[in-house]
Amino acid sequence: MRIALCSDYFYPKIGGITTHIEYLAKFLEKRGHDVIIVTKKASFNDKDLGLNVVRVSSLFGSANVLDVPYVEELEGVLRREGVEVVHGHHAFSPISLFSISIGKKIGVGTVLTNHSIQFMYDFDLMWRPSSYILFPVRQMINSADRIIAVSRAATKFIQHFTNKDIVTIPNGVDVREFEPRSKEFDGKSILFVGRLVYRKGILKLLRVMKYIVKENSNAHLTIAGTGYLTPFLRYLINSLNLQKNISVVLNPSRSEIIKLYQKANVFVMPSIFGESFGIVILEAMASKTPVVAADQGGISEVIKHGETGFLVKNGNEQEMAKYVLELLEDREYWRRISDNAFREVKKYDWEVIGPRIEELYNRKPRPSGRG
Repeated sequence: MRIALCSDYFYPKIGGITTHIEYLAKFLEKRGHDVIIVTKKASFNDKDLGLNVVRVSSLFGSANVLDVPYVEELEGVLRREGVEVVHGHHAFSPISLFSISIGKKIGVGTVLTNHSIQFMYDFDLMWRPSSYILFPVRQMINSADRIIAVSRAATKFIQHFTNKDIVTIPNGVDVREFEPRSKEFDGKSILFVGRLVYRKGILKLLRVMKYIVKENSNAHLTIAGTGYLTPFLRYLINSLNLQKNISVVLNPSRSEIIKLYQKANVFVMPSIFGESFGIVILEAMASKTPVVAADQGGISEVIKHGETGFLVKNGNEQEMAKYVLELLEDREYWRRISDNAFREVKKYDWEVIGPRIEELYNRKPRPSGRG
């Protein structure tokens, strides 16, 4: 089958959607499908990925998510490549939505995955009226034959914009890629991987570290990522007198990230809002690294509190610090949570998740199940 994975989110952009598309493409190719990834033109060496990436021009010549692609060029690519299925990734961005519309126009199967939620994502009285104000977006979403959401939270959000049934299929992870040969306990290594932006809770994370260092002066946090808070991060670390306890790794490579996961004893996810799922949670669990995370969005669908990790209500900083310290202070407790998390993450392996997406490509569309 000839499949086009279409999105504004792909390298050089770093994030969960990019990772999802890359690994879905690799899985599908391993299953014998021909896959092209369609995204915006940007400065990136696609040959390093070993994947077929086609880049299209945009109105302002940028890779910015909201920069609208030339629709004629996008249609030309999908026609020329002879695709049988168009799979748009991210339900609220231009390439994804226009690709779905073009797919309907040229008579091929269309699938749309919602990877995101917004603030107050489950507040129907706010989002459903908004969806009618954004009628063109609603119309394009509804034109998809099948709609996937990566979590129950993402399902709730996209339901404000469509009358169709939603299939919830979580993100996947290549467990073998992250599994360490051996996992060492040092009682101090903490890790954050993600974009350095406000909603990821970076400022909260620094305050959490202040509590942790009061009890464990050897505790050390590694922050790996990049984002608009990068220029301020070192200043904030110094102002809190945490320079001996925090290291920053900017723009880490995939291999660097895997090594950091495998070395870490605790992974911290202090996100404030907007977490529909969090692939980083799966990557940490596959690395046998227990997770302490803010309980919001779809995070609680992955972590079982006290069994495979810890959830902190309202992102309470002192409570988050408490769980981190408990894990760093008790090797046997840490090992039990680590082993539980590793057993749990196997159900998210791409060998389990991939076939569920692949099966949708083969289904014929049916009428909506909701009014």
